[in-house]
Amino acid sequence: MNIAKTLVLTSLVLGASVINVGSANAGDATPSWSGAYIGANAGYGWDSGKVGLSPSTDVPELQDFLDDIIASGSFPSAISPSAEGVIGGGQAGYNWQLPSGWVVGIETDLQASGISGSKSEVRFPEFFDTTSTSVEKKIDWFGTLRGRAGYLVDPQWLVYATGGLAFGETSLSYSEADVTSGCIPDATICGDHTASGTRAGWTAGGGVEAMLAPNWSLKAEYLYVDLGKRSFTAATNTPIDFSASAKYHEQIVRIGLNYHFE
Repeated sequence: MNIAKTLVLTSLVLGASVINVGSANAGDATPSWSGAYIGANAGYGWDSGKVGLSPSTDVPELQDFLDDIIASGSFPSAISPSAEGVIGGGQAGYNWQLPSGWVVGIETDLQASGISGSKSEVRFPEFFDTTSTSVEKKIDWFGTLRGRAGYLVDPQWLVYATGGLAFGETSLSYSEADVTSGCIPDATICGDHTASGTRAGWTAGGGVEAMLAPNWSLKAEYLYVDLGKRSFTAATNTPIDFSASAKYHEQIVRIGLNYHFE
């Protein structure tokens, strides 16, 4: 993730340099920020949230045994898959430029997402056969509908805050496999489950945007995207079930290019 973040930050610095050159070349021209625009963007997203796991059973004596296992630390309560990946998509919006130097508007965007992460850990080494627990967490796509409010620090430069509705397709997968004896019905712990679907939440962030030339602007933006929580209980081929849960709190950085209609 550190390499990915470095690449993104480098891209943002290069983008800011291009903006600076474009602003200098704009001379004394005073651009208008009012009106509709469309554009494209690309960037990176990451989510360091954990996947919580908990075994349970309807058999009271076995549940007491599971509680002892959890208390011993042989079954850690969470796995960190460290989801991250490239994102890209398009946006459209409308601005109103006020005489006071403020610019307000509305923007919507839709993103393809490669944000995903998976990890496996060994469980129950002191009580049962060695068991491998694997989880995968990902976002297939997401979008936002946001208000924007910013201030023109000079005619070419807009610094803004943004926030509103977020929505997207989230997925959570879990699998349990006995790596010592294989899957034996009613004897070894094996099972898997995947849950996916659209979730709604909220987003907030900010950025800087500058007119490169008449009708064209370049922006660098950060968004925090909260797509809520996904959870399920997965059955195995034994009386033991597993509950899995994960929150989808994404950090997004991206660069966008907009065309403004006159």
